[in-house]
Parts: sequence; C-alpha cells; structure tokens
Amino acid sequence: MKIDQPVSIIVKAYNEQKNIGRVLDVLRDIKWIDEIIVVDDGSTDDTAEVVNAYQSSKIRLVQHQANQGMGAAMATGIKSAKHNLLLFLDADLIGLKEEHLFEILSPIIFTKTADLVLGVFGLKQMSKEPSTKIANRFFPLITGQRAIWRKSLPDIEKIAVSRYGADLLIARHVPKGRRAVVKLNGLSQVTKEKKAGRDFTSAIKARIKMYREVIKVLEKKD
Repeated sequence: MKIDQPVSIIVKAYNEQKNIGRVLDVLRDIKWIDEIIVVDDGSTDDTAEVVNAYQSSKIRLVQHQANQGMGAAMATGIKSAKHNLLLFLDADLIGLKEEHLFEILSPIIFTKTADLVLGVFGLKQMSKEPSTKIANRFFPLITGQRAIWRKSLPDIEKIAVSRYGADLLIARHVPKGRRAVVKLNGLSQVTKEKKAGRDFTSAIKARIKMYREVIKVLEKKD
C-alpha cells in the first residue's frame, strides 16, 4: 500500500524520555512520511535530548518552555505542520507499526468515508492495561491516535486551552457521519500508573485530572 497524500505526524510528549525513542524509531524509517513534529510540552526530563539525537531532516522538535497541557501541545503541532492532513500520536506507544498508520489513514485517504479517524487499541491490549479499558472501549472520542483534515478542526485557540479535553473538542466538531473508529491490534501504551511507579497516588491524581478536563469540555454547549 502506498500513501501519496502528504501527512504531518504530530507526536505530543511530556516527560517521555524512556518511551519516545521507541515511537520515533518506527516513524523515521517509514519512507512516505516526510514530516514528524514532536511537541515537547515543557518536559523536565531529557525528552528533548532524546529527540535531538535523531539526525533526521524529517523529525522536528518544537518546545514549550513550561507545561501548558495537551491541548496547547496539539495546537502548537497544528500551527507548525505544513500539510493539511494531520495524524496525532502519543509518545508512549508500544508496538507501533506502519500498518497502524495505514489503518488510521485508510477511511480518509482511500475510502474517503471520514474526515476524522479515531484509532483504539485492540481487545488483547486493553485487557493487559485495565486503566485504559473504559476510555478505549466506551469513549473512543478521547483517543490520542487520530487523523483529521485541518479544515475539519475547531478554532485552534479553543483547542489550545482545552487541555485533556482537546481530543473530545475536536471529535465533537466533526459530524458523526464523518467520523470513523478503527481498531489498532497489537498497539498499546504505557499507563500513567506504570510511569508513576511506586508513586501510585500521583498517577491516580493525574488520571482524575484528565477526566475532569474531559468532562469540562463535555458539559460545554456547542
């Protein structure tokens, strides 16, 4: 399968020095990708150093001096992208393959049945990561793996201030009939709980904060 449509890949990252290399190793070697934008949202670890170590003309790092939230990272990526078709990925994915990108892009590029495609993890991956089950299975609108036309996005400034609610804000802006959900079998991600290690309390607080910000967007009227 060949992708002729130019695509800008946007990878959102915050303190992902241990994980982002795994994602960039895959993306760097995919020939049809010519632009990979990593938005470092004020990381306090060596995320930027890991990205800068890649000597690739198609990988570009954009940094926030301080953490501004996921919505701001997405907005920065959108502003920095040169192409009209945008594909967003999380920086902590496990098992990413080129075929997953084809799955996400197919309803937009090939069948042309969608303007927004949401990629959710397969059942096996969800069973291994219980804390992602609900979000992936029952609320795919907040998945971080998605492709969308620039013209289908809501106001970029609204995205910037919506923090974890950005995914939902973007999805609700696209008519239901122009949204598609695809399963990404073999793909998973590192959970907040695993990242926190022994500091389980901070992971729970981070997850609660995320859902509060999502609910805040959900409660707003269009």
